[in-house]
Amino acid sequence: MTKLAQKKISISSEQYEFLENYKRWGFTDQSSIVREALTQFIKDVKTKQRKSQMAEKARELLADYGTDNELTAFTDLDGEDFI
Repeated sequence: MTKLAQKKISISSEQYEFLENYKRWGFTDQSSIVREALTQFIKDVKTKQRKSQMAEKARELLADYGTDNELTAFTDLDGEDFI
């Protein structure tokens, strides 16, 4: 396991109560809930960031796809079945 560091944070009373019930949610301790939540949050943020970057690149290339015949050579085949 990775080396763990301690961090003092402030949370709402609702969050505090949730952490107090860590066993109900199947966790061994309160810190494990926070670690799991942060891991999921990091994954979600990175996914959103990648999607945003891909959308930006697509917007940048949109003009090229509208005018470059080499990039649109197979457009006429869109929607056709290849069975």
